Amino acid sequence: MRKIAIIGFGRFGELLAGILKDHGEIHIMSQSGHSGAFPLIQKEQLGEMDWIIPAVPISALEDTLKEIASEIRPGTLVMDVCSVKVKPCEWLLKHMPSEVEVIGSHPMFGPDSAKNGLKGLQMVLCQLRSSEKTLEEVRELFGNLGLKLIETTPEEHDIQAANCLGLVHFLGRGLDEMKLKKQEITTMGFDRLLAVNETVANDTWQLFLDMQYYNPYAAGARQRLMEALAAVEAKIQADKRE
Repeated sequence: MRKIAIIGFGRFGELLAGILKDHGEIHIMSQSGHSGAFPLIQKEQLGEMDWIIPAVPISALEDTLKEIASEIRPGTLVMDVCSVKVKPCEWLLKHMPSEVEVIGSHPMFGPDSAKNGLKGLQMVLCQLRSSEKTLEEVRELFGNLGLKLIETTPEEHDIQAANCLGLVHFLGRGLDEMKLKKQEITTMGFDRLLAVNETVANDTWQLFLDMQYYNPYAAGARQRLMEALAAVEAKIQADKRE
């Protein structure tokens, strides 16, 4: 079986290890020293791996890639799992040796959304520098898990993610600031608002900031929302009623 190293054993790293355990020999590299039932490895052992998947915060990825670059043998696949793609893909191409294969990916799920299984959930792939054989292995493994694979560019991913992730998390954090709670008198629309809040409640503040900061299109999406809300408020104020 292929040897897969997952760097980072937070909520998503642990989820990923569980997903891949039947498809490879899983090894964990973690500063916390926690790896569940999987063997811990040191940086110097990365040269023994076939696939290396950094599952670290976006803001820590570039430093992680710099740290491990000299340890990776030619032909190894390095694949990120960040929820933004333009900057991580730039870092992969910049810091990984030219003989190392690199693919950008974004599993569009987490521990909460995957609790009932992966079937029908999405995963984005960005072909950067890999053989067709390696790319097909990735397609086959994750496709057989029931995921819907979407192949696109890092730029197109971030344009769409600015809405489906950046904007949703921005709204969710705003609703959290309002301290909205379930109430006796309700509507389906209100319950859906609460669900948006719940969607982001278990994610870290660091993930929220990283998604906003490292997606070059996120600020524009937030600005359009604020302008739209201001326009609606202006229309309310302009409607002078007795």
